[in-house]
Amino acid sequence: MTTSVSYDASRPIDDRYLPPDCDELQAVRDVLDDGRLSGGAAVLPLYERALARWFGVPHAVAVNSGSSALHAALVAFKTGPGTEVIVPATAPLPTVMPVLTCGATPVVVDTLPGSLALDPTDVERKLTVRTRAVITLPLWGYPANDHRLAALLAPTGVPIVEDACQAHGTEIAGRYAGTLGRVGCFSTHDRKLLSTGEGGFLLTGDRELAARLDDYTHLGHLRGATHGVNYKLAGPLAAIGLRRLEQLDAQITQRRANARAILDALPVDGRLRELHSANGDQPNYYNLVLVAESSPALIAAELAASGLPPDSVRYGYRPLHKQPLFRAYATECPNAEMLAATTLQLPCHPGMSPETIEWVARRTAAIARRGT
Repeated sequence: MTTSVSYDASRPIDDRYLPPDCDELQAVRDVLDDGRLSGGAAVLPLYERALARWFGVPHAVAVNSGSSALHAALVAFKTGPGTEVIVPATAPLPTVMPVLTCGATPVVVDTLPGSLALDPTDVERKLTVRTRAVITLPLWGYPANDHRLAALLAPTGVPIVEDACQAHGTEIAGRYAGTLGRVGCFSTHDRKLLSTGEGGFLLTGDRELAARLDDYTHLGHLRGATHGVNYKLAGPLAAIGLRRLEQLDAQITQRRANARAILDALPVDGRLRELHSANGDQPNYYNLVLVAESSPALIAAELAASGLPPDSVRYGYRPLHKQPLFRAYATECPNAEMLAATTLQLPCHPGMSPETIEWVARRTAAIARRGT
């Protein structure tokens, strides 16, 4: 018998996922017993090797946030005053703040229609001798298949920096997001699939780049030869990440099953469909992202009133150049603006009970049918 579940705007469904116990307390106790709590703790290299194995890359560097990961990557490519970094108009603020931290200029570009992938034509138009990197963004854990962009940039030497902070386990062309560019940047903030409270890491297949990233994020290892900052991850957080990494596969599997249950309930001729992914690409379902075929603002309001506020309501999400801090960099980005206006994000994490998932499926389907 199905339990009756009801929600409203005063009691929205929590989009924060609390992973089940995996003996993190014992892992933290082990670090406390060891006595080294800093980024020099013995658990750090174990965590970095485990990350590299999981993602199938040679090198991982753990840091204290996703913002630190992005900043370190940009510094490694000599980003500074007088240089430029190409960023997607779909980017949230944390993606682009590190560009400003470097003193560089963000150059906002459009996406392809109905896609998170950057528009290569717009990128080519805005590439200059000052361009130090192009940031790509699998937002909400949905694939940004930028193979056309990679082909465009290959002769130029301009590196792709993947902001995969929401895309742990997202699959693009048979590989994980964050392993396709020169470097992938991840967050392990409280809301991410792999969460350590605060934290992040970088992935790369480039041995020399990995060494530069490690050197920069560890104060140049205090050798006095190179400049660096203290972006090290604390030992207890690495211990938590090492334990929770073991659950990541199962979490993604459950997220995909939950998303499928909601999608299967949608009417074929309704007002909502899933954001498109190329054949073979798979979201990790950080969120389930639906696209409104009509009346997106009305549907967003209906979802919010049901206790399912999308990002535009919950967090005020909008295109980057619509944010006050970045209006000076505004440019025509009709595809990204359409994407931001018509997408609706729903939670589907494993912390939601089967009864809650069933309720979300019924409620979303009912909203999708209206007006059809």
